[in-house]
Amino acid sequence: MSRFVAIASLTFFVVAACGKAAAAPPSASASPSSSVVLPITPREHAREAPPEGWCGETAIQEGLLHLGVWAPQRLINKVGKPAHPDLYSTDIPVALTDLGVRYTFYSGGRGFDAFATWIRAALDAGDPVLAGVKILPTKHPEWGLDHFVLVVGYGKDRLLVNTTWGHREWVSDTTTPGLSFLNAGYAIRLTGLALAPSARSARLVVLEENDTTVKVRVMCTGLEKDASYTMERRGSRADVKPLWAEEAAAKGDRIERDVTVEADRASRFQCVPRR
Repeated sequence: MSRFVAIASLTFFVVAACGKAAAAPPSASASPSSSVVLPITPREHAREAPPEGWCGETAIQEGLLHLGVWAPQRLINKVGKPAHPDLYSTDIPVALTDLGVRYTFYSGGRGFDAFATWIRAALDAGDPVLAGVKILPTKHPEWGLDHFVLVVGYGKDRLLVNTTWGHREWVSDTTTPGLSFLNAGYAIRLTGLALAPSARSARLVVLEENDTTVKVRVMCTGLEKDASYTMERRGSRADVKPLWAEEAAAKGDRIERDVTVEADRASRFQCVPRR
């Protein structure tokens, strides 16, 4: 399926505003049937977000950190080229493409069972999934979704999501008040970044953050044991040369560095074998 056709098939799932939490979240620290949880820390909408919220921007930001990229939510919003203050369902793939993210759409139709099976396969491979949920009771029953989340884990009959409100919740296709995958059908699997064949993507964890700088822990894992690498930072995928580079030997199969970057600009990290 071409990307154009895939995007067109999702136009039903337009969201006009990021929703607000319907109630105090249930505990998401454990599930009796938990199986897989990706290490992606929940984040909140940026303070500069408009009243509509930046749930799509926040979910993308969380996914990018898992792929080795720091990007401010304002930039994510800008590259999505929305006609509204926040990203709609058709704007999200525009932003992902500009940011150099590889992705695939869910195309199995609406309904929770097939939807959850597809997402579980993505999570088993280490890929987070950006998905749409309803907020019940919904103010807009005509919309396919009310809110965007990042799915980071699953249990036997529920999916664990980063809500974009700074916490996680277990969600299924319930009809009770709160987040629900009722009639679920919008999901995008984030499969990685467009990198050179020899480069290995990093994963970032935000350690400290203020209005001007962000301190991140950069981790490259699954490397050749004790081999030598260069950890690189670029501003965009179009940069021919890195803005910063440091040679390092893998300890076991990983390299870690704490790096401070500018908060208002994108930073893309990767590890490249030394020749």
